[in-house]
Amino acid sequence: MFIWGNARGAALRVLISIASSSAFLLFGYDQGVFAGLIGGDGFKDTFNNPDTTTIGTVTAIYEIGCFFGAIFSFWAGNRLGRKNSIWLGLFIMMVGTVLQTSAYSLGHMIVGRIVTGVGNGINTSTVPMYQAETTKARSRGRMISIEGWFITIGIVISYWITYATSKHSNPDIQFRTPIVLQAVFGLVTMVMLIGLPESPRFLMAKDRREEALEVLAYLDDEPIDSPNVQRQFKAISDALASEANSASGGKIQFKDYFAGGKKQTFRRLCLAYGIQMMQQLTGINAVIFYSAYLLQNVLNIERELSLIIGGCTGLTFFVFTFIPILFIDSWGRRKPLIYGAAGQSLCMMFIAVLVKLSAVDGNDAAGVAAVIFVIIYIATYSGFAWVATPWLYPTEISELKFRSQATALATSANWLWNFVVVKITPLGVESLGWKFFLIWMCFNGVFVPIIYFLYPETAGKTLEELDSLFYTTTKAWQITEKGSRVGMEGEAAGPGSVTDEEDVKENIQMRE
Repeated sequence: MFIWGNARGAALRVLISIASSSAFLLFGYDQGVFAGLIGGDGFKDTFNNPDTTTIGTVTAIYEIGCFFGAIFSFWAGNRLGRKNSIWLGLFIMMVGTVLQTSAYSLGHMIVGRIVTGVGNGINTSTVPMYQAETTKARSRGRMISIEGWFITIGIVISYWITYATSKHSNPDIQFRTPIVLQAVFGLVTMVMLIGLPESPRFLMAKDRREEALEVLAYLDDEPIDSPNVQRQFKAISDALASEANSASGGKIQFKDYFAGGKKQTFRRLCLAYGIQMMQQLTGINAVIFYSAYLLQNVLNIERELSLIIGGCTGLTFFVFTFIPILFIDSWGRRKPLIYGAAGQSLCMMFIAVLVKLSAVDGNDAAGVAAVIFVIIYIATYSGFAWVATPWLYPTEISELKFRSQATALATSANWLWNFVVVKITPLGVESLGWKFFLIWMCFNGVFVPIIYFLYPETAGKTLEELDSLFYTTTKAWQITEKGSRVGMEGEAAGPGSVTDEEDVKENIQMRE
């Protein structure tokens, strides 16, 4: 097995994290770059001053490509494996980048956006799963939060590169240079993947047991016959054996997706889908994609200043998304999501009121305050882990048999609702004005009880322990402690109670 520098243990996990983060940096860059281009002279001159509806279509069609990429992963992810899926996604993104860079008509640009989206849909379905399956339970949240942080780094880079090229006299330089730079991040990730291992859980699922054992040993920097490596190997084996002994055997049938009872497969798929849908309905991409557009057309701020403010919002993302990296594995998942949604709801309320005072009543001070609350909203969204947790959560709650499908389904939800949000934002702003922000206020407010009553805590547990957790209770609010589990009678055990081999065996046996 070829590994860069023969890295083992923490060094190898760091390399995996760098590669995963590079893929998400590309994701963030691709998300943010169009926000600064659509209002520029280079874009308008090349594409004959497209109207608002057309701008919304060209921008949002990317999400449709991402949606189909996620659906492709639902079908092919378990066949290709984690690494091959990421390679395929990156290659497709490179093709899409070439198509966008060479576009001189809206039809050509739309095709390029769709193709790039397909590749990104595959990657965003696969990368968090690959990271989760190769990291330790105690740091799983941190590692995927780092990926989320790199999304914001990509957004920041895209904003400032767009600003740097916006003054160039050549319209091609203005908008083609930021687009073509996507290829740099994709190539870095492709090269890094060459010297990284496949997911041991995927290898086990494909009965490549010796390879899986070797990868587990590499990831823990221990001999193959060490108790820790053997214990992990046995836990994964037992989980797979339990799935193979289910009513439909090891092969997934359509009815299996709707299984209830102790398996709770359908419930878990709904939770995975829901968390990604909620991420989009916070309204975050209405702000990211159209930050410059909103500032110009709602608050009547001149284009150059709107680009600078857009860059500052990107920097806010960059700074505050770092916070969950430090605390998410101690905070858990539930509390940050609940507090974040509540704070985001309040921010949207204040933004709506202040935009009304500024745009309708002509109060300049209110316009400044509206910009401040946009920044506070982004700080709340990123600081309370809404960037990373929706990408992490589906990988945690899904059983190995359905993990590829669950993460693909969740990712398809992200991109479908992303499309809806990005498509309606220009029309919503034009038609509703300040009232448009009240929609996001209501959504964020509703998410607080949804998360409290439906979403269990997943921090501090191995993926196999989380699999068995769903066999014990359907009451999410009873599973709120990091590293805790609920016993057979529904009473919560203490933190860290599922840690040794006997407990793992007991949990696996509960399935049978």
